[in-house]
Amino acid sequence: MVFPFEHYIPSLSLCPLFQNVALDKLPVLLNSVRAEVEEYPAGTMVRHQGDRYEGLIIVAEGILETRIDDGSGRGMMVEYFRPVSMVASAVLVSSNPVLPVSLIARKDVTLISFKRDELFSLFSREPAVLKAYMADAGDKVRFLTKKLRLLRFGTLRQRIADHLLSLALEQETDRPRWRHGREQMADLLGVARPSLSRELSMMSQEGLIQKMNRSHVGLCVSRLENLLEERPAPGQILPSGLEVN
Repeated sequence: MVFPFEHYIPSLSLCPLFQNVALDKLPVLLNSVRAEVEEYPAGTMVRHQGDRYEGLIIVAEGILETRIDDGSGRGMMVEYFRPVSMVASAVLVSSNPVLPVSLIARKDVTLISFKRDELFSLFSREPAVLKAYMADAGDKVRFLTKKLRLLRFGTLRQRIADHLLSLALEQETDRPRWRHGREQMADLLGVARPSLSRELSMMSQEGLIQKMNRSHVGLCVSRLENLLEERPAPGQILPSGLEVN
């Protein structure tokens, strides 16, 4: 059959899954399997946390947000997927392929998906695709491990830095718009609002945050990135209630 979305082939060639496949071979390879396209307007819940993950999703256009909820209405953004990222590659090949996060269209998105059997067919036809897939799945596990470590063992300042850098990445600017009010942001980070406001004020005084107002916040991106690499001081009490040894 013919790959139904041939105009996406040039962008798919930039996807990590196909980066080691010769451009002239890629149309032939994609024509050997079935794929589906899904389009969603901004704000749409594309998949719910707990849904079975039936096929690999690749973001062709737009931005897809992943969000984890605790069951009480509180949630936390985990990461953003931009073109041409693979979504939840490690989940799809697990023994229980259930999404641990919800997928939300942050901007209008176009997604291309390959059912598991079609993906395995790609693996058998082109070993380079399998190698790239396994590398992406491994990278994703490392990313999530780092994210969970930050949430469990990171300081409030580090968690704020991670949130602000996520905004900067999403909006492609070092002066992003706030996406949440202070109360929502405090809930998102699991802290009291006064603690959040106090820490933001201190970060502003120290130059980590610049030109902060109701709508936008200016960031010193390099210093915030360095902050994420710092280890909390011994004896410091973390937001999780743990004490650093």
